[in-house]
Amino acid sequence: MHMEKVPQVQALLKQFPWGRIETDGTFAEPLIRAYYNVLGAECFGYWSIYGGSNAHLQQSSNTSDPSEALRVEDTKGFGHGCMLLSNKLLTDETGWKLGKRLIPRLVFELDTEPELASKADIVDWDSWYRWRNLPKESPAALLLHYPLTIYQLLVNVLYVAGPKRNSPESRQVLNVHYIGAEVELNMLPLFSELVLLLPYTDIKMTFFGIAVHSIVKKAKQNEPVYTCTSPASCGASTLSIFLHGDHEDWDPRLPFLLGSKPDCYRRSECWAHQLSSAAIIAHALPRLHSTGMNGLELHNLTQPREYPTTFNPFQRPGQRNLGSVRLPNVPNGFTMRVVGSDQEEIIHAVSAGVPVPASDLSELLQKTEQ
Repeated sequence: MHMEKVPQVQALLKQFPWGRIETDGTFAEPLIRAYYNVLGAECFGYWSIYGGSNAHLQQSSNTSDPSEALRVEDTKGFGHGCMLLSNKLLTDETGWKLGKRLIPRLVFELDTEPELASKADIVDWDSWYRWRNLPKESPAALLLHYPLTIYQLLVNVLYVAGPKRNSPESRQVLNVHYIGAEVELNMLPLFSELVLLLPYTDIKMTFFGIAVHSIVKKAKQNEPVYTCTSPASCGASTLSIFLHGDHEDWDPRLPFLLGSKPDCYRRSECWAHQLSSAAIIAHALPRLHSTGMNGLELHNLTQPREYPTTFNPFQRPGQRNLGSVRLPNVPNGFTMRVVGSDQEEIIHAVSAGVPVPASDLSELLQKTEQ
């Protein structure tokens, strides 16, 4: 199935004038950054990306995984989030380091804001570039796949948010746990794209991970490390980003220790071997029961289901250069919903005359324990 996606991955890359496919099917992304003079390293604006072909920089010090295939030692002298330790604030120009017409700006001159997202149809890179009035020549997609993948998860995978969902009279609060953050710590302002894409929404994002733990040890604080508000014409949405550095690894009990149930978990593939979805549910279920979650909601949480992998239209363009992998290996290339709202499925089921099953709470608890 994944090999069938290769033409789709390549077609996504080819829409960009810089989208060159190498003879082995990969994309030489560092060459494109060098062409635009943004091939940097530590504290190089939003482009603070370490070199090499390793997918991830750091691993947990207490991992018990015997496999060394994706194991990478900490790169000496490189640390994610160095700008968080600086007194300098990145502007659109100092962060992107691109020509003015190639920058998806967050600070707008009069009447230059993008159209209210509820009036647009933003479903892929092509529609996003048109909405932001950017030429495809801009390499912005090489970084913005991080926030736009969150948008894809919230809107089209988990169905918990949407650009047309809210209004000035009825705002929505979203709580997102971002697990395994590394390079994202170098570009926190880019997640402001979410407040433009989701009007009338207040978003709290909490970052977890080894790199987060490392940076918080150097400058511990409980306040948000980044906040922003979109223009009133775009819905006046807000974003607050927090770093949770008390633990090196994310733990299924953390949402309840922190007293907040997230609407979305986002985790990097490097964390997939460390986190068990069954363990998350097993830890969470007693607390969810005690907080009043009803039987139908628990049924949605615990019912057997398949986990189809879906193509992410906001993936980073181009395959990674990993010599041992011939399947499509793309940063944020695919999405998978483990637990989420079945609202769309339930609506279809009711309209088709199929009754929604009423679950017995004690039976669900017993099944989960088993």
